[in-house]
Amino acid sequence: MHTLKGSIVVAATLAAGCTGRIEAPSEVDPSVQGSGSTGSGSTGSGATGSGATGSGATGSGATGSGATGSGATGSGATGGSLGVGGDTGVGGASGTTGITSNCTPGVVPATTQLPRLTQAQYDNTIRDLVGLTTQPSTLLAPDTVGSVDQRAWDGYKAAADRVSQEIMADAAARARAIPCTPTTDTELACVQQTIATFGPKVFRRPLTAEETAKFEALYTGRVEITPTGTWDEAMQLILRSFLLSPSFLTRAETAEVPDGANFLLSPYEVASRLSYMLWSSMPDDALFAAAAGTALTTPEGILAEANRMLADPKARNTVAAFHAAYTKISSGASRWTSYMRDAALYPTFTTDMVPMMAAETQRFFDHVTFDAQGTFQDLLTSPVAFVNSSIAPLYGLSAASYGTDLTQVDLDPALRPGAFTRVGFLSAYSLFNRSSPILRGAFLQKAILCNDIGAPPDGAEGTSLPTDGLATNRERVDAMTSAPDCMGCHISIINPTGFTLENFDAIGAFQSVEKDTQAAINAQAIVPVGATEMDLNGPQALMAAIAASPYAQRCYAQKWVEFAYERTANPADACTVDDLSARMTQAGYKVVNLIADLTQSTSFRFRAKEL
Repeated sequence: MHTLKGSIVVAATLAAGCTGRIEAPSEVDPSVQGSGSTGSGSTGSGATGSGATGSGATGSGATGSGATGSGATGSGATGGSLGVGGDTGVGGASGTTGITSNCTPGVVPATTQLPRLTQAQYDNTIRDLVGLTTQPSTLLAPDTVGSVDQRAWDGYKAAADRVSQEIMADAAARARAIPCTPTTDTELACVQQTIATFGPKVFRRPLTAEETAKFEALYTGRVEITPTGTWDEAMQLILRSFLLSPSFLTRAETAEVPDGANFLLSPYEVASRLSYMLWSSMPDDALFAAAAGTALTTPEGILAEANRMLADPKARNTVAAFHAAYTKISSGASRWTSYMRDAALYPTFTTDMVPMMAAETQRFFDHVTFDAQGTFQDLLTSPVAFVNSSIAPLYGLSAASYGTDLTQVDLDPALRPGAFTRVGFLSAYSLFNRSSPILRGAFLQKAILCNDIGAPPDGAEGTSLPTDGLATNRERVDAMTSAPDCMGCHISIINPTGFTLENFDAIGAFQSVEKDTQAAINAQAIVPVGATEMDLNGPQALMAAIAASPYAQRCYAQKWVEFAYERTANPADACTVDDLSARMTQAGYKVVNLIADLTQSTSFRFRAKEL
């Protein structure tokens, strides 16, 4: 048979390791690009591994790689580590703040053993595997939850076809996948070398002898399953088969080293958790080497790798994705991406400024997190900004002093503290012809303080803004929301939070009087910050109060846990949130410390025995 028939190729692929049920990642915000199946925080107890041999990858026809478990005695929490034996505990984040925790210590949450690569993870993995940046995920079905249906399988086949063809056609990609150039006498040896070096990177673990034999069989049987039986055709089929295996398409966790009610992950599974959480991609050579040794069998070794990985530029992309979700820059039809302004009131505004305003906010988060090695509090209070000639005037700076690229500047910390006094947020949370205390206040209360404010009553958005006898936007907004169905949330929570930012107009520029009436603007209000009502005057007071709030700190920690672990809040993960938010009260506890400490919960190294 000399024609490449789909049924034969699929059968060959399945024989080489493509069987079983593949599960999608848990349902999260579409912008999420972190890894999925990492465990929650719990009171660390320092588990001793049983030293058993891990079982093989379900769905790949493989027996596992035989990771030997080694236990770590927990050490107390110091510096940037959660400390597996010395957790702060449920009360650490609570104390007298009034925050109620639903932490269930010692519980490892059940997670799917076969979370599928997301589209972003697929592209990043191909990039790091062979250097191709052609975004093959455009051929994949949308990220979904559940088993692989026909649409998803067709997408995987199309992507594998394209990537395997591109590898064979691109000299650099081919060299990364195929480490040898065969002669007539060395064709089989080159196939074996490729399987031995490329295979463990694709599967992110060592291949078993059985898997190796099945991939070699694709070469020895090439005459029956490829058009002409050439070496290149056989090699492309082998590459395609690797890319269609569940061991590539999923971040499989199937080791069965028992430890009480849980299974201890193999070092290669820990490596995969690390790389997809911090890089949204596969492990690098250093992480593979750590997995091959003993470095990933202890919390201390895992933390060392996490800190190394956070210094890699790939970590910046993952952290940027988190902050895009945190600020809702990436949330579907985001108000950050498209809006207009009244030309009569804002003659300097153009739609070309909109993406630059959002880019400045993203640059701010990146700078504070990595360049300045800042804390959560710095995200709310730093005066650093990034401007070019188009947005500099909004900050009172001369356009003539800047070009088209964003340039770092320091603003007045009394007027412009933190991310939410930057023109990106202030403009996105405004309206066509005026600022919006409602949009700004609701965002800060709900997204930054995690205040569970109910939805507005039906028809509320259609309420007109009264103007008769009302000289300021503040007076008009209070009047508009004074109805009994509205005032409970608005008058005491949402509106006053937004009023403290009323000195910023609908494009984020400073204003001291109303544009239409010239009435003086009052930015003082009684604002609920967590469980405390505070008399705050202006942006500096508001941001300082939020930065110091245990509620805001816990909210930030919780959103990191949900993002990194790719699942919604649950009692087991609440323990990690407790620990992280408690540490955020310590002076000098950096954002990068928090991210690294996500790897230090006990359940990061375990999975539950039962789903």
